[in-house]
Amino acid sequence: MILFEKLELLSIEIRKQDSIAIRIADVIRRMILEGELEPGQRIVESRWSRQLGVGQPTVREALVALEHEGLITRRANQGAEVISLSSAEIAQALRIREELEELAVELAAENGLPAEFKKLKALAKGMMTAARAKDVREFFAKDREWHETLWASTRNAFLERILRQLMGPLLAFLFLRNLRHYARLDLKASAQDHLEMVEAMASGDGKRARAVARSKLTGFARDHLDALEQRSE
Repeated sequence: MILFEKLELLSIEIRKQDSIAIRIADVIRRMILEGELEPGQRIVESRWSRQLGVGQPTVREALVALEHEGLITRRANQGAEVISLSSAEIAQALRIREELEELAVELAAENGLPAEFKKLKALAKGMMTAARAKDVREFFAKDREWHETLWASTRNAFLERILRQLMGPLLAFLFLRNLRHYARLDLKASAQDHLEMVEAMASGDGKRARAVARSKLTGFARDHLDALEQRSE
């Protein structure tokens, strides 16, 4: 009985710890979204733990969660920092992304379920609503969920894993931190592009869906690279 009581107490402590880590992750996420933490800025676990009055493992857990979202990068012996990508890195990632997501759209057309296409369409409509409201944060949230749903609908676990690893940091950097600076990007057009890709996938014609995706993703890459170039000037 004593053992079970101790395990129950430990369970309560773990749940409390998780709750604290989640709240810390929420705070850091908001600071990144609102620009209080800049791309490339270091987040020192020991400093944050002292300021917050919690243990370093709790801060580390929060940072690991944000790393999975693509907002934080962690390097051995260097700690954590807010995601930052150079123009060259973005161009490289976008090029790979075009090829892999074209394949994902083709496979989704062949293997996706009607319920998944319905969800993708609803998410694209949600993106349009957010775009009209100029709510970049909501647009990003819907866009990210749209892509995650697409990857899962391929029924190819290897492709899904690769896209998550590639697209997490890329989407986080392009949307969460920088989209509010890109006045020339047309979010409503992007939402419409997503709707048209859903319609192509729902037709069940993988080759046609891939062709539609190619035109949309190429335009997406071009628009973002143009915006990056304009900012650098």
